[in-house]
Amino acid sequence: MAVIVEVCHANGTRTRHELDGQPLTIGRALANDLVIDDPYADARHARIARDENGALFIEDLGSVNGVVTNNARQHGVVALAIGGEVRVGRTTIRLRDSDETLAPALVDEPAPAPARAPEPVPLRRSDVLGRLLGTTRGRLAIIGATLAAFGFYTWFGSSARSSANDVTSTMMGFAMFITLWAAIWAVASRIVVHRSHFVSHLAIAATFTLAALGLTVSADWLSFFFPDFFLGSTLSVLISLGLFAALIAWHLSLSSTMPRRRQWRVGLIVAGTVLAIGGLAALTEEDSFSDVPKFSNVVKPVAAEWVPTSSIAEFDDVMKKLKTEVDGMATK
Repeated sequence: MAVIVEVCHANGTRTRHELDGQPLTIGRALANDLVIDDPYADARHARIARDENGALFIEDLGSVNGVVTNNARQHGVVALAIGGEVRVGRTTIRLRDSDETLAPALVDEPAPAPARAPEPVPLRRSDVLGRLLGTTRGRLAIIGATLAAFGFYTWFGSSARSSANDVTSTMMGFAMFITLWAAIWAVASRIVVHRSHFVSHLAIAATFTLAALGLTVSADWLSFFFPDFFLGSTLSVLISLGLFAALIAWHLSLSSTMPRRRQWRVGLIVAGTVLAIGGLAALTEEDSFSDVPKFSNVVKPVAAEWVPTSSIAEFDDVMKKLKTEVDGMATK
């Protein structure tokens, strides 16, 4: 029985090598026995061999990411068995028996001509976004659209008089902020996975800025039509928490080798921490008493009949009840 080492490359191709008496070294360097084009693998990452008793093992050669078996990252020597799998970087390696039983060959019969061409399957939104972010042109388009949307919101989202220079300065400040944010993640990516992915990180930040702008506009309209909706602010906070957690998880997918669940776990922890700090800061702010009532001043360009209003008689009834309550409190 010969042991066959099957390498499943990231592009879907497979190569097979027989393990004879000599160890097989694995890595990106061309001097290895198994050369894998995987940016998450070291130049000389690991080796597969037999011990003095003939048992198979894989030994990590001091790599950055180690080897992964049974969803656990290992550094050092790990025992292997026929039929087992091990992951080096993001490349899967299987051990197979050269005498393993195979399924019988299929009968080669001519396939019938299709009656008509199959209809194209519509892409899901996640697929469309993934393909858009998968190209440099798509990433630049998202970044440009975000800058345009931010400028539009800055110009028309404020009732105060502002000049074009003010809007331009605000847009430049925003562009510098997300560029610095993306640069920090790019440095982290360069350190961990040896690739910066700067434009991708910038496109991710731009995508979530668009989502945040959409959330802000939606919250304004919700506050306008339903000013007494007590769950509006809570809903906005929960959605913001989810967006920020998704932002961190998406950045981590490019700058780390964490599993997806761990990326989301870290994202939720970071988002929850930021939310907690913001809540504590809001509680510590000085909130002086004032007898001036506060009302929402959100105004939208809609027809008057669409605006939820109360009649003068209804308002008068509310004021009479309020006056009765205040007089009762004054007598006490």
